[in-house]
Amino acid sequence: MLVKIIRWLRGYVIFSVSGSYPERFINILNKSGVTYWSLLPNGKSYTGGMLLYDYKNIRSSAKKASVKLRCERKSGLPFMIKKYGKRKGIVIGAVLALVLMYTLSNFVWDVKVNGAETLSSARINTALEECGLKSGAFKYSLDFEKIERGLIMKVPEIRWISINALNCVAEVEIKERFKKPKRKSRKYPCNLVAGEDGIITDTFISGGTCEVKRGSAVIKNQLLVNCVVKGTNEAEDKLSFVHSSGKVYADVVYKRSFIIPKTNNNIILNSNYTDKSNLNFLWLELPFVLNSPEDNNGLNIFYRESLSSNGVTLPLGIKTQRIYNYKNSESVIDKKKAKILLKKKAILSEAFNIGKYRIKRYKYSFKEIKDAYKLKVKYIVNKNIAKKQRVKIIKKVE
Repeated sequence: MLVKIIRWLRGYVIFSVSGSYPERFINILNKSGVTYWSLLPNGKSYTGGMLLYDYKNIRSSAKKASVKLRCERKSGLPFMIKKYGKRKGIVIGAVLALVLMYTLSNFVWDVKVNGAETLSSARINTALEECGLKSGAFKYSLDFEKIERGLIMKVPEIRWISINALNCVAEVEIKERFKKPKRKSRKYPCNLVAGEDGIITDTFISGGTCEVKRGSAVIKNQLLVNCVVKGTNEAEDKLSFVHSSGKVYADVVYKRSFIIPKTNNNIILNSNYTDKSNLNFLWLELPFVLNSPEDNNGLNIFYRESLSSNGVTLPLGIKTQRIYNYKNSESVIDKKKAKILLKKKAILSEAFNIGKYRIKRYKYSFKEIKDAYKLKVKYIVNKNIAKKQRVKIIKKVE
C-alpha cells in the first residue's frame, strides 16, 4: 500500500515496448538499474510500469536497442497538477478545504457517553456542557481533569470517569457507583408495636410474647409483641430477651377527601401549526425563511436532526421550532359530572395508595361547597400494623 502511494505521488506511466529485440532493451534496463514492474509479454510486445522520472531517461536506451516505446497510460500527482494547474479556482478551493479541515479537526463536534446504565444521558450531557465539554469546544483549551472532577461533583452517582478526545469525538467512559447492599438485621432484642390505630383481626407470631388478642382495640405505639420470654422449663423461671417477629393484622380507618372546582380553564390546541427551521452549522444558526412569524405565544416543541457519517455526528443539522396556537376556554361542571370525576379520582387513589392492602369496606360522602364539589371517602382497610421497636438493655454493675 505504501509503495502504491509513493508511486502515485511521484507519478508513473504504463508503457509498451515493441521491436525486433525487446529482450536486449530489458537487459539494458537491468544493467542501468532502472526500476520497472509488472513487465509482461503482450503478443509481439511487452507492457509494464515505470516511474515518470525513469521513463524520461530511457529514450536513449530504446534507441540503442532499436525498439519503439509507447506510453499507454499516465497516472499520479504530477499529471493531476499539470491538468488542473491552469484552473486556479480548483486549486484555491482545494487549499481552502484542507485548511478548513485542519482547523475544524481541532474542535470537538461529537460527545459520546458510554457506561451509563441507570443514569440519564440527558442529565450527563447537561452536566458536561456546564463543565465546558460540548459540541464546538476547542479541543486544546479543555482541561479534561477539571471536567472529570466537575462532572463527579454534579453527578455524585458516578464513581469513575475518563475522557478521551480522538479526532473530533470526545469519548466519555463512566462507571456508576455500586448500591450499598442492605445489611442483614442483627438479632437484637426488640418489641413489636402498633404503627396505627385499629382493631386486631389476626396474629401470626414467630418470636416473642403476644400481648393482644383478636378483637382488641389498639392505639398507635401500643405494645403488641413483647421481647421478654419466660423459660420453658418450670424449674428454671428465667427471663430471656428475643428478637420479636411476626405479623399483626388489624382493621384500620383511612379517610380521604377530593375536591374539584365548578369551573375549569381548558387549553384547546388548534390543528394548525407554524414551523421555524434553522440551519445549524458549526457555531452558526441560520434561518431558512427570513420572514417567519415572530409570534411565539403558542406551545413550542423543538426538533433537532443532525447529519452523521460512519457513526460520527457532523456539525451540520436542522433545528425546527414547531409552534401550536391555542386558546383558553372555560367550562362549567354540573353535579352529575362532578360525581363521576371525583369517583375516578378516588379509584386512582385507591389503586396507587391503598391498593397493596385489602379494602374491606368504603363509604362515599358527596358535598357541594361554595365554588367546588367535595367527595369524602372512608375506608376500612385490613393491614399489618406491626412495627419493630428496639429495646435497650442496661446491665447493672454491682
